[in-house]
Amino acid sequence: MKIIPYIIYLYILGLYYTILSDLTVIYGATVDLAALMVALVALYKSETAALWFAISVGIIVGSRRLDLMPWEMAILAVLALIVNQISARMNLESSISRLILLAVVFLIHQSVIAFLVSSDDLFFVMYRTILPGILFSLLIGWIFLQFRDVHATWRRFKALF
Repeated sequence: MKIIPYIIYLYILGLYYTILSDLTVIYGATVDLAALMVALVALYKSETAALWFAISVGIIVGSRRLDLMPWEMAILAVLALIVNQISARMNLESSISRLILLAVVFLIHQSVIAFLVSSDDLFFVMYRTILPGILFSLLIGWIFLQFRDVHATWRRFKALF
């Protein structure tokens, strides 16, 4: 197991949550980069790597609010294990199936965190921030999956110019 890419992912996540997260908000919709990274590592790597990466991401994301850190660690670890088990047992070859799995991960992660932060008017929070955040995160995930798959290769990118 090579550890350097995971450390780079954690640095990118820390940079995003400390500096860039406030700059990328569009009408309350934010990219759920933590759940995206955890789900993608769980899709493509082993169960052990997904679990420790999810706990590390939970520590980084939870450092903004220390009362939510154990919840972030637990939610992301459980989601990583679920995604890893689903990817091992089901055929996730199409981009649509992976995007549906990512949408479910985003929905669960953001709903549980929103419920823990404030249980008042959860449906308004779902309509106002969670659903647009899921769409925004799915757009970023779709772009990543396009580059991960063969559809967008360096040769095709060079052919455009």
